[in-house]
Amino acid sequence: MVMKTLDLIKYPGLDAGKNVRIKCREFKICGPCSIGDNVEIEAEKIFFGRNVEIEANTTIKAIDKIMDRFIMGDQTFIGAGCRILAPFFKMLDYSQLHNHCLVSGYKPANIGYNCWIGQHSILNSTEVLTIQNNVRIGTYSQLWTHVASGELLEGCTLFGAEPLTLEDNVWLVGGAVVSPGLTLKKNSIIMTGSVVTKSTKAFHTYAGVPAKDITTKLNGWEDINLDDKFEKLIKFIREFTGLKPQYKEKILIYDKAPDDDIHKIKKITNGEKGFLLFAKQIYNVNNFIGLNISVFDLHSKRYIKKSTTIEIDWVKFCVGYRARFIPFEFENCSDPITAGKDASKNG
Repeated sequence: MVMKTLDLIKYPGLDAGKNVRIKCREFKICGPCSIGDNVEIEAEKIFFGRNVEIEANTTIKAIDKIMDRFIMGDQTFIGAGCRILAPFFKMLDYSQLHNHCLVSGYKPANIGYNCWIGQHSILNSTEVLTIQNNVRIGTYSQLWTHVASGELLEGCTLFGAEPLTLEDNVWLVGGAVVSPGLTLKKNSIIMTGSVVTKSTKAFHTYAGVPAKDITTKLNGWEDINLDDKFEKLIKFIREFTGLKPQYKEKILIYDKAPDDDIHKIKKITNGEKGFLLFAKQIYNVNNFIGLNISVFDLHSKRYIKKSTTIEIDWVKFCVGYRARFIPFEFENCSDPITAGKDASKNG
């Protein structure tokens, strides 16, 4: 199949503005999507989940060849004036790339679930850039996978390219610069204006130029066990139903494993969609796959995704700063997002 410019009128779920050009070989859209004026997308394969939004004056293509894949999960957002120039780009559910960001390089750029990337940030993928789940990157930050500008002929030694990885729950408060070849371990915090030149430790806080470990002065995390987390979760649920009382009778809460109550749960829900089940811990998630409801497991911080209105409202309510869950990924899944999750390994 050859690359072709899409006739956007043939896609009623796609609300496209003026002067929108999408050129690809394969295109899949799973639900309503919105694209602003003057947007250009060129890739071999394009996948849009549900409620994707791309604002005006955004360009998406590769630098020196045709982009292989451009993948956006459900409820994802790209702000106005962004440029994504990479051979492979993936951004999963509820992640946001805000206005005038630049993603640029020759290797894949991968962004996980529930990420927030502030405006005017630079994400370089000269080598593979991996941003895992729940990462927050403040405005005007820079992530680099290469260094190359000094003249080699004159003896400059600053030259090279290495992959960069930000693990789950990393937080760059804003204006940070991260050097190539590092791994920012899970839940590490980089304070405003810091320049990170060494890999970080999990749950540690860093600040300065170059960034140094200041955890003894500023510890951004406290020890919290599963019982304490469950109490917090119940408070969030009460807050949620206070704002949306129509959902109060659609929520099931288990402070013990609900695995033995499958028959009871089926009877309560009567096969209907639009229920949320919260459990402190589920022992066998396969017991719940057949249920027609969204199931949130606090122990693993994962959920069985059904894409119902109540589920979307709940995730949006929590994802900013209260709690972030990511979907279970099941074997034999035909979802193009899951199918493309290992693309970075192949470069």
